[in-house]
Amino acid sequence: MKVLVTAFKPFGKCNNNYSEEVIKYINNVDKIILDVCYDKCYLDLCEAYDLNDYDLIISLGEARMRKTLTLETTAKNISSCSLPDNLGIVKSNEKITDNDIEFINTLVDVNKVKDLVELSNDAGKFVCNNIYYHLLTNHPKKSLFIHIPECDNLEENYKKHAENIINIINVLLKNN
Repeated sequence: MKVLVTAFKPFGKCNNNYSEEVIKYINNVDKIILDVCYDKCYLDLCEAYDLNDYDLIISLGEARMRKTLTLETTAKNISSCSLPDNLGIVKSNEKITDNDIEFINTLVDVNKVKDLVELSNDAGKFVCNNIYYHLLTNHPKKSLFIHIPECDNLEENYKKHAENIINIINVLLKNN
């Protein structure tokens, strides 16, 4: 079984991105660090990898205000944030695609891992939601998005979250 895990580079005034720190401790998968740029991050991902080759695609992003590892079940067809992405783009209630699908849910059976992670149906409206919407539009049966909570910039917290993500991968692949 082939797994691809993505993470993001730092953005805004942050010196690091928790997802980039956590991905360092996830082994035996293909990995890529993407720039925090709305549609460009998905295009860069597709240019680097043939996503059809993977059984599971997990994108990681940070949500510093959250308290626990959070698996997103849903992406919405909207980008809107007062923060600019790393290209300086600010979006205000813009559709990600021209289709009329407002929300897309992952078709991965998240009930298999609900004891390992908190479930959420709100991936936000920034780049995390944007890439997830693209992934679910094209690969709904194998795409997930997980938000990394506040880590206090501690290696032990990065490792703990990486272990949880590895457990999630193992549970999902074992049941496939």
